[in-house]
Amino acid sequence: MRIFPILGWMLFPGCWAVTGPGPVCAPPGGSVAVQCRYRAGYEHYQKFWCRAGSLFCSDGRHIVETNGSEAEVTRGRVSIRDNRTQRAFTVTVENLTPADAGTYHCGVGRPGLLDLRATVELTISPGKSRRGSYRYRGGRGPQPGRPASGALDTQSLWAPRGCSAGHMCAGGHRGAALESPV
Repeated sequence: MRIFPILGWMLFPGCWAVTGPGPVCAPPGGSVAVQCRYRAGYEHYQKFWCRAGSLFCSDGRHIVETNGSEAEVTRGRVSIRDNRTQRAFTVTVENLTPADAGTYHCGVGRPGLLDLRATVELTISPGKSRRGSYRYRGGRGPQPGRPASGALDTQSLWAPRGCSAGHMCAGGHRGAALESPV
């Protein structure tokens, strides 16, 4: 039935307005930078990072949020910076612990409307090689046999225990582009 996708698009026009890398995997003690992208028109809106609840952010709170500007905002081990030119914001979590594992939302706050968000699943799992800091981008990832510009060769990536075969650890999954260590 073709009417359901059209009806869904009409009822939820903001869907897919924010994209994230999907699942991300990192070692304890390391740090991770997750980049989320948003559509044109949301450049001056607040951007946020929160632990996912059932439909909204857990406890209704943002872990960190921008104030609508491009200035970096830091709260504890977590920082966020918006780049309006690229229509992307980056959330960095440092000194990762197993308690950081879980489901998060990166999103765009819209006063008086439902926030736009993408889901990011963060897995903290020990790896077989060096600890480090990695960046993950939302959007289209590297093509098979051809890493994204500036990306690490997948042969040099560590393979943490506990991450599924779909992950490119230290990193996201096949839909996330892995950049060089931070």
